[in-house]
Amino acid sequence: MTAIPSSTPGVAPGDRDLSDLVLICDGCGRTFRHDERGWDLLWSSAQGAGWRGRDRAVGPHFCSWCGAA
Repeated sequence: MTAIPSSTPGVAPGDRDLSDLVLICDGCGRTFRHDERGWDLLWSSAQGAGWRGRDRAVGPHFCSWCGAA
């Protein structure tokens, strides 16, 4: 899976607001959000929560449960 822009009020469908990203687990579909803006801060926080995978938004990424399996 990948990190994708979440649906942001005030942003037209199809437009991307890259400041509001959601990380999705390739194993189970679990999502991870963080209050900070930007990929680097999201990934750093996710790693601290046990997520594993490539340090690029294109993935793959795995939550702490799937990454431990």
